[in-house]
Amino acid sequence: MHFLKTLKLQIGIALLLIVTLFFAIFSFSLIALEEQRGYNTLLNITTRLEHTAQQLISLGMTYAMNAPQDSNAYQRDIKLYYNEIRSQIELFEEITDGFMYENFSPDLTDRSTSFKPSLDPAIHTAVSNLELHWAGFRDGLKQALGMDQNGPRLKEGATFIADMNQPLTNAIRVLRAQIQRLVDSRLDQTYNVYWVILGTVIAVTLGILAWFALFVLRPLNRAVSGFSRVAQGNFGLQVTTGTDNEIAWLARSFNLLSSRLHAIFSLIDHLQQGSDMDETLCFVAEQFPALLPLDWTGALFVVGDNNTITLEHSYREGHPEIIRRRRFRLPGTLLQKALKSGEPLHVPDMMQTARNNPEYQFLNHLVEKGLRDAIFLPITGQSPIPGVVAFATREPDSYSPEHLELLTNIGQLITHSFGRTVKLAEHARLAAIGGFASGIAHEIRSPLSTISMALEYLQRSEPTPGAEKRVTLARQEAERITRLLEEILLYAKPLKLELLPMEFAPFLEQFLADHERILAARGQRFELSHDGNPNSIMGDSDRLKQILLNLLNNASEAAPEGSCIYWQADHDQQAGTLTLSVQNSGEPIPKEILPRLFEPFFTTKSAGTGLGLGIVKRMIDAHGGEIRITSDAATGTRVTIQIPLA
Repeated sequence: MHFLKTLKLQIGIALLLIVTLFFAIFSFSLIALEEQRGYNTLLNITTRLEHTAQQLISLGMTYAMNAPQDSNAYQRDIKLYYNEIRSQIELFEEITDGFMYENFSPDLTDRSTSFKPSLDPAIHTAVSNLELHWAGFRDGLKQALGMDQNGPRLKEGATFIADMNQPLTNAIRVLRAQIQRLVDSRLDQTYNVYWVILGTVIAVTLGILAWFALFVLRPLNRAVSGFSRVAQGNFGLQVTTGTDNEIAWLARSFNLLSSRLHAIFSLIDHLQQGSDMDETLCFVAEQFPALLPLDWTGALFVVGDNNTITLEHSYREGHPEIIRRRRFRLPGTLLQKALKSGEPLHVPDMMQTARNNPEYQFLNHLVEKGLRDAIFLPITGQSPIPGVVAFATREPDSYSPEHLELLTNIGQLITHSFGRTVKLAEHARLAAIGGFASGIAHEIRSPLSTISMALEYLQRSEPTPGAEKRVTLARQEAERITRLLEEILLYAKPLKLELLPMEFAPFLEQFLADHERILAARGQRFELSHDGNPNSIMGDSDRLKQILLNLLNNASEAAPEGSCIYWQADHDQQAGTLTLSVQNSGEPIPKEILPRLFEPFFTTKSAGTGLGLGIVKRMIDAHGGEIRITSDAATGTRVTIQIPLA
């Protein structure tokens, strides 16, 4: 019974009734048109029959008026008149046979197939009368023409046609009149049926309009009036419609919504107070499903080179998600479009969009997770680092314009919250780094300069051999501290790259040739291989040299003396990356140490600072790339770097 009250069913029945009426009109019209076409074809055939009879009469009269005077002219007339008379007789015969057997060949009609009409009894009678007169006329004409040793008697035949054509002509006119009478009768019947159908359509339409006004428009007007009063601030008002259909259910949902406005206020309050990125995103993942469909949400931020965007945190169905892939290409993607517009961007058909745009790496990542509909909410003006909050659901076309409008309206609150969270985190990091770097510079540099100057003075004072050894050792330690300080400052301060297009393979070859002495000192050598494809990237040559020099030194220190260090550069067009790998055959790195290699100040070397690989990672990150290290006893240690192609 509940389903019977729905507007969906009632409107469906009304629409079905209208469609049925129109289908009936359409079907009747097709039948009437086909019937009319058949009658038109019969009229055309009858007209052709009349024309054939007129041709016979005309041939006879023409010959009678122009009888030949000699045998040569007679032979000419046999070709001109006799053959034409025979042709018209055959055509007349074919048409009358078609009427008799109710089957006309395509040659007699404008149709592609045989025309087989169902003739009315009155037409049958007229056809029989025509056939009777034609048989007599045909036999008489053949007898008049005859055939003697000199050929057919054209003059006698022409006289017969002129004298005996009237009964045949009258029979054809009777047939045409019968067909025309039937056509007129059918047209009158069709007009009457159309008037009945028109009256039925008008009556049904008026009934549907009356029902729509009473059971749809009037309750809807009541609901709209109540909604307007609630929108003006009267949240205690309960909207009533006096019906029990979707409009009433909508009113009840609106009444429930007005009583839950405190949830929005709670959300606003929490977003204003949020200070932790993960905590803020967790609150969104838990609370937003009450406001819009949400199976997955994540926060992404742009890397310094503006070529890469990183997925920092994500939640699936309200629970934190283990992120297996963090970095995605940014230029030319929908994420960049959302960042530039500053407005929420809706992607309703992610599967089709991702299939047509394989370069949309993040969108393809969401599709692989089984997500089908997404909204990208940009975080721009309020954040020191541009970013995007992504909302996604498994069901396609889940986000309506109302959901997009909701995010647009509260988007400023969300971006304020995330922007402030990023600002706090960034300020805290910069403050810690700045304080640390300033303290190091103040506390170490000045005394270190004094110590270095004193050691230099002592070395120039010609100390004893024992003292000379100690002074040299002290100067080496002072230089080591200086290098440590420089690396700390390099790690702490923001990186600024000067990215220019460059071919990586020639750059790598030149670098290895310039630094071959580092390997030669330990009797080592290198082998370089690349696939020969163009390896054009956007790179800062100075920073890349720092990266390669660090990798070269590390590989040389880890590899045995006299061994070979393998360098390989590959071009992956499908992934859009340049891959560089550096492999040495030294002792494998323990598995428990591998995850910590990029941590600042973590080192396994007695004289190392623990900042080298951390600095390398920061520079590679700034280029929009990734670095990973693998190590085992069989192959040694391999460092792999991936940088986006230009």
